[in-house]
Amino acid sequence: MPESENRSTTHMQGPVALEMDGIIRIYYAARNKNGKSYPSYIDVDAGNPLELINVHDEPIMHHGPVGTFDDEGNMPACAIRIDEEIWMYYSGWNRRVTVPYHNTTGIGVSLDGGSYFDRKFDGPVLERTPIEAYMAVTPYVIRDKASWKMWYVSGLGWQEVEGKQEPVYVIKYASSVDGINWIRSGDTVIPQRDPLEAMARPTVLLRNGVYHMWFSYRSSHDFRDGEGSYRIGYARSLDGVKWKREDSLAGVGVSPDGWDSRMVCYPYVLEVSGRLLMFYNGNSFGQSGIGCAAWNGSLPDRDGLQDLLVSDSV
Repeated sequence: MPESENRSTTHMQGPVALEMDGIIRIYYAARNKNGKSYPSYIDVDAGNPLELINVHDEPIMHHGPVGTFDDEGNMPACAIRIDEEIWMYYSGWNRRVTVPYHNTTGIGVSLDGGSYFDRKFDGPVLERTPIEAYMAVTPYVIRDKASWKMWYVSGLGWQEVEGKQEPVYVIKYASSVDGINWIRSGDTVIPQRDPLEAMARPTVLLRNGVYHMWFSYRSSHDFRDGEGSYRIGYARSLDGVKWKREDSLAGVGVSPDGWDSRMVCYPYVLEVSGRLLMFYNGNSFGQSGIGCAAWNGSLPDRDGLQDLLVSDSV
């Protein structure tokens, strides 16, 4: 990538946190002067995540060749350790003509401990299918022995709102035996409050037999720092497939003023030394930076979830 295009001009969007050797590395999507996103990172102290240790603002993975699914941008979604490697699931971007963009999901692999990633494939591992016609993107992945679980964002369509095409998307579930080939039912796992609500960026924690999910949700109207802008929601599940949505328990809302007073979005939850930390964005989809919130008290337990159990859960 030419030097003139390297430096970030705006955004620290979509934080992805990974603990390593006394630090927390927070990957994020920066944007160069041409508006194309690329992943980079900062390091913070694991004991005090408000202490900034290192800023790396150069790209750590390059865009794909012209014509591929990520030739105009890539944004980190989830980082997971696989033996001696670190896999990063990320969103690839293409501009379109009839709608502004198209998103799919790829995998980057780091062999140097998370400082640089190579694209594992030239093609995506999640793409449109006969039953998912729009997008499959921004996954969160958990590996449990031979079983892989994924919660990802699936497009339902584009809606014209005030003269602009706006995407509507929901959260769905997939399973895999290798982290590459995914089985998708196509079923929405977090119910929409209305047909024009969009949900994004799931992050999932399994604790004491309960799955906890935090995610972003917004309206299709006035959502760019307006009344319909992103908030952080919450849901619980016993099997990761059927969920009870309880947004009032998310634990994070907008502040009275300042950098996250109009929007909170793109949460990523990490457990560090028994403490739950959420890294998230505020106003303007990450233009105002990355924040950190610590969970106080106990997480909700299994109460009220028994009716959600299904006999064929995966």
